[in-house]
Amino acid sequence: MVVQRPKGRDYCVIIMMKIERITKKDNRNVVIHFDNEEKLIINLEVFIKSGLKKGMGVSSDRFSFLTDENRRYYVKLYAIRLLARRPHSEQELRTKLFQKRYEKEMISDVIEELKEKELIDDYKFALIFTEEKMRTKLWGEKKIKGELIKKGISRELISQVIEEKLPEGNKLNDAVILAEKKMKMLSHQKLERRKLAERIYSYLSSKGYDYETSREAVEKVLDENFTE
Repeated sequence: MVVQRPKGRDYCVIIMMKIERITKKDNRNVVIHFDNEEKLIINLEVFIKSGLKKGMGVSSDRFSFLTDENRRYYVKLYAIRLLARRPHSEQELRTKLFQKRYEKEMISDVIEELKEKELIDDYKFALIFTEEKMRTKLWGEKKIKGELIKKGISRELISQVIEEKLPEGNKLNDAVILAEKKMKMLSHQKLERRKLAERIYSYLSSKGYDYETSREAVEKVLDENFTE
């Protein structure tokens, strides 16, 4: 079916396709059959929202819109599946969607929708990430900051989270626990005391502890002053 609509002094041609029948493809998708032998397979949720019915005319523009909506639905579905496994920062999620070769514009649309629904929140993500790494891995401030930067969290948000979760800086007790753990791991090597201290200090530094905290932890564990 061809419909002509006036557009100023000219006419624009709109091609209309009539829906002949709608069939179920599987539990998640339906197939829309048109009178020109075209077919459109879309997700059931997208179909329900579209309001399409047998006998209804569909323009080529609306056909393209429905195709885009269907792709957008699957981009969002994949994003939600990722978020269900664990929280993601905006940059992490954007990167994973891009790796699936979804269109950039569609990714941005989905990201904005998920942010509006508070399913993506970099501040909450940074809080959860910091709490978990402090609790399970006893990471120090520098390590946490570095990893949050890699995940695309802004320095402003990182400072806010660190101030909230580590208001007094690194925890000496956590550093001591890690130092004791490392000392046990190195016990079989029979290292000279100063060399052992250096290895433990290097380990604490890799976990994000500053010089002063690392030094205090090493001296506490080895019961010896290495500042000389």
